[in-house]
Amino acid sequence: MEIKRYNEMKEALRSMTEDMMAMIRRKDFAPFNLALSGGETAKHMFSLWVDEYKDKIDWNNIRFFWVDERCVPPTSPDSNYGHANRLLFTPLRIQADHIHRIKGENEPGTEAMRYSWVVKEFLPLFNQMPTFDCIILGVGEDSHTASIFPTTMELLSDSRNYAVSQQPSTGQYRITMTGPLILNGAPLLVPILGTNKEPVVQRLSKGYSPSNDTPAAYILSHAVQATIYGLNP
Repeated sequence: MEIKRYNEMKEALRSMTEDMMAMIRRKDFAPFNLALSGGETAKHMFSLWVDEYKDKIDWNNIRFFWVDERCVPPTSPDSNYGHANRLLFTPLRIQADHIHRIKGENEPGTEAMRYSWVVKEFLPLFNQMPTFDCIILGVGEDSHTASIFPTTMELLSDSRNYAVSQQPSTGQYRITMTGPLILNGAPLLVPILGTNKEPVVQRLSKGYSPSNDTPAAYILSHAVQATIYGLNP
């Protein structure tokens, strides 16, 4: 796990984007399978991509998937897909068949199963499981990542590709990528950029241990390649 520090959010997101672009170049002309997360940082990232990277990235070569999604319709203000569609896909005119969204309006268990089959259909296999070319992960103040919360630690070892989770304070159901799929060879790019997130970065820098037993610490300590993009304290 590597931690990179920057003075401001745009600088950090530019650095992360440049690292992703290097991965895209190494993939040559094959489709680049990218898994997106939601949240406030993602909104800033999408706007930056449209403003500064519209002509620098071959967007037609990227296939978009999701790390997790809230179990709401795409028109809901809570929908991760909804924000991506408004801020990224529509402005860049991304082809509809290049976007593989989690259908949050469907029954959660059925949709988790369906989406597990979607990634099996479109992604290459590694260790007999689908593998992404890059996963962009967020981390919450409680050190959850994807929609794996401290109350749903069992999803870190769940054998399914996607499963149903529940946000502990609101009870909202979510569909999330599980630990084994997150850790199946994909480089992890992890922007942790909120002004309130410095304690999170500090905890993650200590690695995973019985005293730091959180989803994010587990994932980042076990990843083959993981880079945190943080702000200077």
